[in-house]
Amino acid sequence: MDITQALKTLALDQWYKLLVWLGGLITIGSIFLDVKVLSNAQILPISFGVFLLGLGEWASRRKVPYKRETDHGSKVSGWEFQRFNSVYGNSLSVIGVLFILFGAYKICITGNPL
Repeated sequence: MDITQALKTLALDQWYKLLVWLGGLITIGSIFLDVKVLSNAQILPISFGVFLLGLGEWASRRKVPYKRETDHGSKVSGWEFQRFNSVYGNSLSVIGVLFILFGAYKICITGNPL
């Protein structure tokens, strides 16, 4: 496998890939760095939930070919991302949303201002 092909899949060309990057970076940062406004215990579940939500959406999307005819009579073909419900992807998305809600609950309970 070519390393450039593997790196192309990590490009931020879809919104859910951005969630994976941001969630992963903030999760790692909240583990190792001290945060001043909120506690690390409050940031960690939210960022991990964002990471899981992005992974779940990524697992539920596939790149499929398409062929369409335009209004002018020409034919266009290419690739598009479509969402296909999968147990794995939907499970990750639901668990991610639950982590985000748990983190928001922890922020509300402690009463720290944002």
